Amino acid sequence: MRGLAVLWVACGVLMACGGSEGPTTGTGGGFGGGFGGGGGASGTGGGGATCGPQSCTGCCFNGACQPGSTAAGCGKNGAACTACGASQICRVDQTCGVDPEATWVVQPTSARIAPNNNGSTWDGDSSAPDPKVVMFCADQTTPTATPEASDTYQPTWNSGGCSAKAKDLLRAGWTFQVYDIDALSDDTITASLRVQLTEGDFAAGTVSLQPSGGLQSMTVQLRKQ
Repeated sequence: MRGLAVLWVACGVLMACGGSEGPTTGTGGGFGGGFGGGGGASGTGGGGATCGPQSCTGCCFNGACQPGSTAAGCGKNGAACTACGASQICRVDQTCGVDPEATWVVQPTSARIAPNNNGSTWDGDSSAPDPKVVMFCADQTTPTATPEASDTYQPTWNSGGCSAKAKDLLRAGWTFQVYDIDALSDDTITASLRVQLTEGDFAAGTVSLQPSGGLQSMTVQLRKQ
């Protein structure tokens, strides 16, 4: 009987040792699967790892590291991915912004003109002015112009704008002057003015100009070609 008891204890010890090998193997498989499944920018995604600055060179989306180089998911250094705007791209520095090589049209669309020209009527027959916008995009030396809007204090236009690459407009801006077209001599409604365009202007798609001279306001559309 004593011999049988010793044998029974020995078998129990062997079974316990054998049972401990299962979780060890399983744990090893779990780590292998986690690293193998990583497809993030840093190559360390998956396996329950938290996405952040220490583990991701791209951007984080739903806890997973993404490359951070597309308009749908733009970012770097483990920050949350950003979806770029409709007119933006994810640039080389992994930030959203206007494509510097894209061509944009700058088009005045509407304005409000003061009711008088420094106390005098705009036209000799006391009629409303005939506004026209003459403009230059960036470094252009040949102007473009809107059509003349006849006898109105609230002109609108849909043609005659100028165009240039975004990088040139951001650098050199947009220059314009508004005239009242007359038979003999045109009146200047504004002086020649330069507008410094910004990334925000391109994202918004419009620029609202403040009063200047006989111009009370003007709206300018920025449209990507």
